[in-house]
This record gives sequence, C-alpha cells and structure tokens, in this order.
Amino acid sequence: MNLFVYLVTDDKYFMERDLVSTIEQALQGGVTALQYRFKNKSARQMYEELLVLRELTRRYGVDLVVNDRVDLAMAVGADGVHVGKQDLPPDIVRKIVGDSMYIGYSVNSVEDLRDVDHLPIDYVGFGSVYETTTKENYRLVGIEGLRQAVKLTQKPIVAIGGITHYRVKEVLEAGAKGVAVVSAILGFEDVKKASETLVQACKSVYRERLFMP
Repeated sequence: MNLFVYLVTDDKYFMERDLVSTIEQALQGGVTALQYRFKNKSARQMYEELLVLRELTRRYGVDLVVNDRVDLAMAVGADGVHVGKQDLPPDIVRKIVGDSMYIGYSVNSVEDLRDVDHLPIDYVGFGSVYETTTKENYRLVGIEGLRQAVKLTQKPIVAIGGITHYRVKEVLEAGAKGVAVVSAILGFEDVKKASETLVQACKSVYRERLFMP
C-alpha cells in the first residue's frame, strides 16, 4: 500500500480526454496510486477500462484502487477498494475481499473518525482539508481537523480536498501519510508535469525531515 501521491479520477476531467493515455502520463509523472472513481458509466464500461488500467498500473508498479464497486475490484484483481457511508459497510467488504486487497474509508469529520476507527479498514481518506471545486457538497475539516484526526487513530490518513503542490508541506507536516488529489493533476493540460511537480513537493518535505537535527 503506497498512497503517498494518490490520484483520484473524476468524470468531468474525461469528457474530451482519453482515459488510458492521460492516466499513463500521470504514472510517468510518479503518482504512487490510482483510484478509479466514476459515477456515470455502465458496469461493463468500467470493467473494460479497469482491465486496461490494471495492466498499466502493474507495468508502472502503481497501486490500483476501485471506488465503491467491490465487485469490479474483485473482478480485475485490484490492490484496494475504497468505500464510504453510502456504500457497503467495511466489515461486509472485508468478508468479501478477505486479505486479497486493502480497504479505504472516507471520513468527513473528527467525530465520524471516532465512530469508525474500530472498523476493518486499512487507511482513512480524510477531508475536505481545503475548499474544493471537485465536489459540490462537501464538508470542510480544515488543517486543524486533520491534525486532530491524526492524533485519534493509528491508521494512516490520506488527506483529500483542495490539495495543491504548495499546500503539500502543511498537509504532510500535519501528519498525513499521503495526499489524494484530483484537480491538482487532472486540472492541467500537461498531466505528467503536474504529477512531477506534486511528487517533487511531497519528496522535498521528507528530505527536509531527514536532515532535521
């Protein structure tokens, strides 16, 4: 499980863009995980796209995570599945997938984190840390909420929501183990360069920590 730089797909960024070539650019740029997240496609279309992306992510040594659809995650042999409040409960997901993949869970407040910390999940997607245009209805937790969340759980937290390369330092120093992004990469025409910029920003934070007295 390597969710250091975690790219999440979104329908609106692929209206006039080829999915596979765009994702490959991001993988070339250094993203460490890909979450396949689409809301307006048929199960058959998603399955066929996931088969291609499964081979692509294996070639680059990148984790593939499927959002919501446990059946599709199992069908293509994904590395992980990500669910939230409206999806199958994590304990049921664990019964289905066993130890074949890891489970992520979306949490939108410190209070909710207390309620789900006992569940059989392997990481927590926590946010929105900043204001975001990716989702219309979201809950802003802020950087202080992220700091509190990190103190409440032993599970790794992946921060999401409005994260850009110039906010990475603040997010990682708050204790997040990774950053999940959409527009910070897909919002740019040059996806590879945007990925490289974000990856380098993340790496620079860890280099600073290594040399701190």
